[in-house]
Amino acid sequence: MIHLIGGPPRVGKTTLTLILLERAGLPYLPTDTLVTMLQEAAPEYGVRHGAHPDKAGPAQPFLLAFLTAVAASLDPADPADGYTVEGDVITPATATALAAAGIPRTAVFLGNTGLTPALLRAAPDDWLAGSPPEAYERTAALVRERSATLRAECERSGQIYVDTGRNHEEALEFAYDSLTRRS
Repeated sequence: MIHLIGGPPRVGKTTLTLILLERAGLPYLPTDTLVTMLQEAAPEYGVRHGAHPDKAGPAQPFLLAFLTAVAASLDPADPADGYTVEGDVITPATATALAAAGIPRTAVFLGNTGLTPALLRAAPDDWLAGSPPEAYERTAALVRERSATLRAECERSGQIYVDTGRNHEEALEFAYDSLTRRS
């Protein structure tokens, strides 16, 4: 089983992935690794890091090929054999394409439509530390906007969307349960 976790930056994707690793022993791959590899080894495909709106599009064919290869390596007779893949290039379309290909998967998409600059600054791993206040404003606005768009995409495609903004821990527990009960 492949467990997909998608969403914009700073919403809890890696935290949820680590919960799956701790509780279920599921290995994982952040899609940042795939993006870095493609950016460096095959820049002609236009896959690159950053907050640009077209980030997921160019990565999709490579992501789907990778996920298909991962699925082929899993033992279908062993329900505990699985892999978690998380990142902002995982979209509801990714989950839909895997399902259409008959690849066993669960998926959850995280967002935070209420993220503020103050919440970004309060994060234990403030990766914007030292940046001007405008960077916090831009990042919070980007996450809110992408979260709202993702929520709408999930509603249209029947995927699970969880907003982590109100009660982060409770939302991550709900997301964990959503991923594991569908396995």
